[in-house]
Amino acid sequence: MRKGWDCKSLGEVCVTIQDGAHESPQRQFDSPGEGRFLYITSKNIRNNFLDLKKVSYVEADFHNRIYPRCKPNVGDVLLTKDGANTGNVTINTLDEPFSLLSSVCLIKTKPDVLHSGFLSYFIQSPEGLQSILGQMTGAAIKRIILRDIKLAVIPLPPLSEQQRIVGILDEAFEGIATAKANAGKNLQSARALFESHLQSVFAQRESGWVEKRLEEIGTTQTGSTPKTSDRANYGNFIPFIKPADFNANGSLDYENDGLSEKGLMEARNIAVNSVLMVCIGATIGKCGYCDRDIVTNQQINAFTPFKDIFHKFVYYQMLTENFQRRMLLSSAQATLPIINKSKWSALTVVFPPKLEDQKRIATKFDTLCEETQRLASIYKRKLTALEELKKSLLHQAFSGQL
Repeated sequence: MRKGWDCKSLGEVCVTIQDGAHESPQRQFDSPGEGRFLYITSKNIRNNFLDLKKVSYVEADFHNRIYPRCKPNVGDVLLTKDGANTGNVTINTLDEPFSLLSSVCLIKTKPDVLHSGFLSYFIQSPEGLQSILGQMTGAAIKRIILRDIKLAVIPLPPLSEQQRIVGILDEAFEGIATAKANAGKNLQSARALFESHLQSVFAQRESGWVEKRLEEIGTTQTGSTPKTSDRANYGNFIPFIKPADFNANGSLDYENDGLSEKGLMEARNIAVNSVLMVCIGATIGKCGYCDRDIVTNQQINAFTPFKDIFHKFVYYQMLTENFQRRMLLSSAQATLPIINKSKWSALTVVFPPKLEDQKRIATKFDTLCEETQRLASIYKRKLTALEELKKSLLHQAFSGQL
């Protein structure tokens, strides 16, 4: 810490450290209306901005009952203290009254002692996170206690120095946000190009292509799970694939817990060069293909083509919007989406009769997919580097090196 800086607890340099309502509103609304007020919860708090894409509204009776206890103003600090987003912090930019849930902590600084932007950036720094989150409690749900926030210690340079540091960080973080947005747009464009090419090939198919049900051009089956209570069923004899083992490019992760020879006797073997699709739940429609013999659990349908059908050609067609839409329309959705083997087997695909034509088209998709994955890898590395840059800048700022 630089000479001339002080250290104070947040309780000493803030006039308010208060969470929101400890009761839930009886009614919430997705849109504004007469007599409705914004209802800000942890899902709306992101580092350095308020995310209002999925904001809720509450009735005046509820708002008027809780607002007097916790009144946010422009420039106040909003900190998520409960749940998965614990530690997210931003400055309030809403110039209107709104209600806060107890998962959000409202912090009002003493303006002649502590700049709210300085506090917001401090909480995002490695030192600030350690100070604020070090006493986090709750095994399943993360939680910061108000008492611990008040006891957290912050390095305190003169106010003019705080303002200078905030100005530097504002400019740097704006540049980082722009770089992240541009990298995201490049990745989005690459994915859009890949998806557009998929749609055009299968929608504007060449003359002579035929249309047949999956069950007419291969064998279909649904996976099964040997008894997990009998650990003798599990080992490294054959990979046991679950939806979580599908990679973004359709390949599979074979390195997880597999089945033993005993376990294989209770399961259904799926041959090399089969196409897989998740048939139930939130990831229904997720596709993959295997380059070795495997076994899958009951959440996955498998298609093993006859010798005149190229498996990756079918895989790419299953990724198309047309196939995915028909698959969902065939699923039962009373409680959660699910498509059984018979309905899935009856879905049709189109293809050129010659195997070499199927392989030629699939090879072009492979190339485009590889380029998209390459850009995705670059994007992830860039995001990691930018996050490390942010951490470095914050560390320098609060150790007096900026």
